[in-house]
Order: sequence, then C-alpha cells, then structure tokens
Amino acid sequence: IFKNNELSVFEAVCRYLKDEVKLSYHDIAVALNRNDRTIWGTYNNSLKKRKESLQILPSEYNLPISIFKSKLTILENIVVYLKENYGLNYSKIAELLNRDQRNIWTIYNRAFLRKKNSEKKTER
Repeated sequence: IFKNNELSVFEAVCRYLKDEVKLSYHDIAVALNRNDRTIWGTYNNSLKKRKESLQILPSEYNLPISIFKSKLTILENIVVYLKENYGLNYSKIAELLNRDQRNIWTIYNRAFLRKKNSEKKTER
C-alpha cells in the first residue's frame, strides 16, 4: 500500500483500513491511537490526492495493527517494527515504504531516542 507517490504513510494506512478492511472511522481511530476527526480528515485528504483505490501488492512483511498503540508517529512505528522484528536494513525499509533511506535512518534514530527517553521516565 506504500508504493505510491501521492499519499503519506498515514494516509495509506487510513485508506487501507477503511477501504480494504472495512473498519469505521472510530475503529481506525482506536486502532491507531488517534482522534476520530483526525482519521476522517486524513482519509478524506487521501481521496482528494488519489481517486483510485490502493494497489495492494503481496509482501512477506506483515504489520500488526497493535504496533500503532505507542506514542510514536505512524511512520516511526512502522520503521521501528520492520527494523527490530524483521532486522531489515534502512535501504530495504526505504524501498518498502517508497522513501529515501536517509530519511528512514533519521526516523528510526529519532523514534529510538523517543522510545528510550519514555522508558527512562517510566522507570522513575
């Protein structure tokens, strides 16, 4: 679902969950730990950017919806999951998400630091 140049990762995830999985805005909001209005707005923006449905290509990498429960962004959650659970390198993740590998490196390191800092706060 990420092999397009029009949609952001968040828009692609919302679009996939709404159109393909047939979840309601509320169910998507709960699953992604976001506000219902945010989901509605993101989905509608995706429709303006790309009228046709998403092209869903088979992949050996599956993303459980539970990864989106953390405080990280949608893209950070995906990058961290692919890196830590599948051991993918930055260039492979970039290829899968149709992004530049330098951006993936930055996203992963930013998310790793945020995750590490939040764990330190909970230890106190």
